[in-house]
Amino acid sequence: MTSAAATSGSGKARKVRFLDRIVYCLARMAIGTAARVPQWFGYRLAAGLGRLWFRCDSRRRRYALKFLKNAYPDLSEREHLRLGSSATANLFMVPLDMARLTRLLARGRRISDFVECEDTIRVFHELPRPFLGLTAHLGSWEVGAVTMAELMGGGHGIARVTKNPLLNDWILANRQHSGLKIHPRRGGFRGLARGMENGQIGLQVIDQNQRLRGVFAPFFGKIASCERSAMSLALRKGYPVIVAATLRRGYRFAFELVISETFRPEVTGDKQADLLAAVTRTNRALEKLIRMAPEQYLWIHDRYRTQPVAGEAAADSLPDGDGEEDALGREE
Repeated sequence: MTSAAATSGSGKARKVRFLDRIVYCLARMAIGTAARVPQWFGYRLAAGLGRLWFRCDSRRRRYALKFLKNAYPDLSEREHLRLGSSATANLFMVPLDMARLTRLLARGRRISDFVECEDTIRVFHELPRPFLGLTAHLGSWEVGAVTMAELMGGGHGIARVTKNPLLNDWILANRQHSGLKIHPRRGGFRGLARGMENGQIGLQVIDQNQRLRGVFAPFFGKIASCERSAMSLALRKGYPVIVAATLRRGYRFAFELVISETFRPEVTGDKQADLLAAVTRTNRALEKLIRMAPEQYLWIHDRYRTQPVAGEAAADSLPDGDGEEDALGREE
């Protein structure tokens, strides 16, 4: 790239520094190398490193055990540890997925060729567009986003972007080869909402703790602070919702796209109750997905960190009004 400036994830031009160019070149080399490593070796090595990290990081291990006890109270601590270790192994394989994904997209390959989705394509095409595709940090979520955008002729998603403008532009351009337009987390929901107004699908990962302005709803048997923007938009616009995930198949770049539920959030006129009901239903659908492959879920995240103030009901966490500001870009 020869220009003296590049576009950041927020759409603003930023001057390219010499250090940016060095990091960009090193990143391209690292991605290329990771994508070329034999799958049988690379994925098993990544999984082994993930299990080792889970054993060494006591803080994250405590988060996982706490989360798993809520989700699987009948299992022994030994089984909880096994699931947490396997899930962290999956997390360490995700960067290899991203490297291979980036290289394949740069070569013009179809990612859906590596994803079993024959049984789900019909469901996607039966849904009226636009619709919201929601998922969790389960399996390989970025592969899932690219696959859905590719199958549906384009889509808009939200993700954390790198601060390096050269690397950011290269990664985003590769994703757009599949029809996936990535918006940054800060302010990006506004772009997603505009994309859906133009008829394309919206895609979002929604299972992380929301420090601010979350909706308090049950998730695996305990109250969690949940993302509100997707459901606010679906309720306001009447968009249907599909809850799905891309599950890993073995130690390789191979996956299966599975669906938990499709629904259209019910509108009764009570905006607070409707939002809480929609978030609760989505959480149940996410739980169903996660139980399909618990060894591939992000159990090490501190999901219950933000809790309601003592005596505050779940509905008290909801804002007055219809949540329009949240659906148009107020970030958590």
